[in-house]
Amino acid sequence: MKDFDSWNELKKKIDTRDGVLDNFPKEGEVWMSDVGLNIGYEQNGSEKNFSRPMLIVKKFNNHMFWAIPLSTKQKSFDFYFNYTDPNGQKVSVILAQMKLVSVKRLKRDIYILPNELFVQIKQKLKSFL
Repeated sequence: MKDFDSWNELKKKIDTRDGVLDNFPKEGEVWMSDVGLNIGYEQNGSEKNFSRPMLIVKKFNNHMFWAIPLSTKQKSFDFYFNYTDPNGQKVSVILAQMKLVSVKRLKRDIYILPNELFVQIKQKLKSFL
């Protein structure tokens, strides 16, 4: 059974964050984010902190952006984009789960995608849309 109560308590704390970061996210960066505990087959955060890496796709302003969750499970579905990250780990961008995200959910930056790889991901996303 999912522990929605724990996520709800953490979500209240996240909402009170001031949303000011030392290093604002840029398109093509991967950040650890408080994704939460979601419904059905939506991608959840992991472990007790409900966090997951997210790729920043499009910045709208200093508060909101589109992001896509990453997974360490690579699959050959059309809506997955598989690659190897700069640390040598195999990951997937789950294109079908792109969402609007508040800067308050961001915890820390992890790495920057090489521009060529980011362009390929955006092309795949556009073809998917």
